[in-house]
Amino acid sequence: MGSRAELCTVLGGLSFLLLLMTGEGAKGGSLKESQGVCSKQTLVVPLRYNESYSQPVYKPYLTLCSGRRVCSTYRTTYHVAWREVRREVQQTHAVCCQGWKKRHPGALTCDEAICAKPCQNGGVCVRPDQCECAPGWGGKHCHVDVDECRTGVTLCSHGCFNTAGSFTCGCPWGLVLGPDGRTCAERAPEPPTSASILSVAVREAGHDERALRREIRELRGRLERLEQWASQAGAWVRAVLPMPPEELQPEQVAELWGRGDRIESLSDQVLLLEERLGACSCEDNSLGPGLNRRS
Repeated sequence: MGSRAELCTVLGGLSFLLLLMTGEGAKGGSLKESQGVCSKQTLVVPLRYNESYSQPVYKPYLTLCSGRRVCSTYRTTYHVAWREVRREVQQTHAVCCQGWKKRHPGALTCDEAICAKPCQNGGVCVRPDQCECAPGWGGKHCHVDVDECRTGVTLCSHGCFNTAGSFTCGCPWGLVLGPDGRTCAERAPEPPTSASILSVAVREAGHDERALRREIRELRGRLERLEQWASQAGAWVRAVLPMPPEELQPEQVAELWGRGDRIESLSDQVLLLEERLGACSCEDNSLGPGLNRRS
């Protein structure tokens, strides 16, 4: 029994070698069926395994036959048994060309290229030692940055700045970059804030205060000139009148009273402007200690 098993093993090995030596199984014997596959070999692989089966068992026993005599018979029973099975299975094996490999062992295709130096910056190895680079990169191994701003294609409406693997657009002062990231547009006016409104109010208050101060100085100058004129006119009247002032005619008195009314009116205007100036000073102080009032 042992010599027979050894003979079967030797015969299986010889058939395997004969298939490798034939034109069908030798390398290059078959046509290239897919990219990266140089040949396909059909191999005969000997298999040995155990399998279970139902084995019949015959059990004899004695029984009483006709004529009152004893007879010998048997009954059949079955039990599970194991036996060794030897088979030869044909298996196709793909041989990859240089620079190609299988994605997993046992695959019949060689569709994964091999690059001796890995592709960089997101590049993909598409053929042996050949990279397909991502946008913005170049070179044999995708290690060279491409300057998009010097390709001759208008990418930005105003300024173009190269970056690693890409580019950015810039705008001159007064313009902002649009939603597309390439076109410049005018800056939208910003809504007024509480700080800007307060600063405008402070400037207007300072302007009003300066105007009031200037008007008060002018009125005070006019008032001083009128008072000097009145004193000079009184002295002149007393010097030139041939009669005491109480003996003056009504029209002369009315003219002198008109001069006095003008002086009194100017005094009232000066007082009113001083009151307005004081009110402006109070408003400036209420704006907060951090704001300086300009005079």
